[in-house]
This record gives sequence, structure tokens and C-alpha cells, in this order.
Amino acid sequence: MVAEFNITVVQTTSGKEIVMAVEPEFTVSSVLEVLTENLKLKDRFVLSTKENKILDPDATIADAGLKEGDQIMLIPDPTGG
Repeated sequence: MVAEFNITVVQTTSGKEIVMAVEPEFTVSSVLEVLTENLKLKDRFVLSTKENKILDPDATIADAGLKEGDQIMLIPDPTGG
């Protein structure tokens, strides 16, 4: 059982950085849900890598290849829907 680890999420619209504890089996969408609630976001957002590769909401944190200390971006959903 792998323990949780921290990743940093940068909210691109505000520049705010959120350090978040995640577990490898968490899904990207569950992480997104927590962020949306905590930040009281109205619009739809997606998580992407610093290289602007959007993370699959159904993928787990492990599938997405995220590890301790990684930084991901919280960006407004470009598909807008």
C-alpha cells in the first residue's frame, strides 16, 4: 500500500498554489472535485500538466504518472461545456 504524497496544483486564473495530499488510486476527477469545492469554482475546470497535456478524468493519479512534489495546472475547461 503506497502512502499518500503531496502534489502542487496551480490555479492558472488566480496564480494560487494549493498543496494537496493525494493517493495513487485517487482519480483525477476526484482530485478535481475536491479542488472545485475548496475553491468554490463556478466554471468547469480541468487538470493539466505543465506541458498543457490535459489529464484524463478517469485516470488514477498513478496512471497519470504523478509523484511526490509534482506540479499540475488547474485550468478553465477549453471545451467549455
